[in-house]
Amino acid sequence: MTRDRGRSPLALLAVILVGVSFVFWATRPVPHGDCVVAQSRISVIGGGPATEDELEEIIRRAYEEAVADGRCEPPWPRWRGWVD
Repeated sequence: MTRDRGRSPLALLAVILVGVSFVFWATRPVPHGDCVVAQSRISVIGGGPATEDELEEIIRRAYEEAVADGRCEPPWPRWRGWVD
């Protein structure tokens, strides 16, 4: 009986952590639908290729502009797709 009482708080903590993790995962906004964003970049002579961070920033800005212009749907929480 003492052993069961010792596991009870640990099991409760595990259940709480799983619940919090699920809520965090389910409420994160995610893009949905088909949204193709294309971006070109002109480089100068002697300039090196863009770094991975620069390319990610260019793509992020292009996506945000597409959402602001209404060409793409804005991201919404994952759970909203479950009830639609």
